[in-house]
Amino acid sequence: MKKLLAGVLMTMGVLFSAFTANAQKGEMSLGVMGGFSTYNNGGFVNANFQYGIADHVTLAPDLGYSFRNEGKSAFLLDVDVRFPFRLAKAFSLYPLVGFTFNNWSYQGGGSASRAGANFGAGFDIYMTSTLKLTLMGKYSVMNDTSGAFFGLGIGYLF
Repeated sequence: MKKLLAGVLMTMGVLFSAFTANAQKGEMSLGVMGGFSTYNNGGFVNANFQYGIADHVTLAPDLGYSFRNEGKSAFLLDVDVRFPFRLAKAFSLYPLVGFTFNNWSYQGGGSASRAGANFGAGFDIYMTSTLKLTLMGKYSVMNDTSGAFFGLGIGYLF
């Protein structure tokens, strides 16, 4: 039992030291992302900007479009806050929360403009000192138009 407890404590110490390597304050990136939207079972694209306002806190607004599928398309505006933790020099993991505004238009007329909240997580892979890949998933909670977004993106760091 003592060996098990010592092993668990040692593992927790290693994991804690990995998580304390912080994402850099002042880091900025500009990128694009594409993926899948569950509300209309179609694709989406967005342009995004990210700015590290503090260690472990990144402001991440994006503007996007969900392509027409099942008679629905939308313009998407999100302002998320990410809480990144470097797992290693080239890998970062983050939970996110934020605000969303979507304007869905429906085939045959009609539209629905909704505001709501985003919850999700993502993973960044730093390919070079100026290029990173992002894998992200988030759920947008809104009246009548809630849905998940899963995306893969690329960003230029400057």
